[in-house]
Amino acid sequence: MTDSIIIKPRNRKELSTLKKILEALDASFVLKKEVKESVSPSNDPYYDIPENVAELEKRIKNLKKNTNENKVILKTKEDIKNLLGL
Repeated sequence: MTDSIIIKPRNRKELSTLKKILEALDASFVLKKEVKESVSPSNDPYYDIPENVAELEKRIKNLKKNTNENKVILKTKEDIKNLLGL
């Protein structure tokens, strides 16, 4: 038989119960871990929030568009003190 059923348990207890039932029925099954796609190579949860990603994309777009605008150039200690308001 080539039909299949996809079941997504809500927690580990449900998963365990379903596995026991399927084993008792001698049913063949395959467990697959669902991997969330993330923008971050390290799967940082910060990037799972759409507003954070949108803000970063907006800032990147603005930086590319305004390459010389709003650029701060610090050449001396005095420039740094002025920037920090010291």
